Amino acid sequence: MSTRTRTTVTLPDDLLAHARAAAPGGNLSAYIELALRAQQLRDAAPALRAWREQAARDADIEELSDVFGEDVA
Repeated sequence: MSTRTRTTVTLPDDLLAHARAAAPGGNLSAYIELALRAQQLRDAAPALRAWREQAARDADIEELSDVFGEDVA
């Protein structure tokens, strides 16, 4: 199990009310963890997209050099 750290955050009343109502089984920590993990994935998306694009270009260059030789690619 990963290490957990207790922390305090300040939220607007309406946002906190929504989170409490939406938290499965009333587990606010689990709901907030899920929301933060989803945001972490969204934050990483541009870097992942760039990596995939570069990997696709590298694959194209490798395929071209296999077919036509190193000098062409």
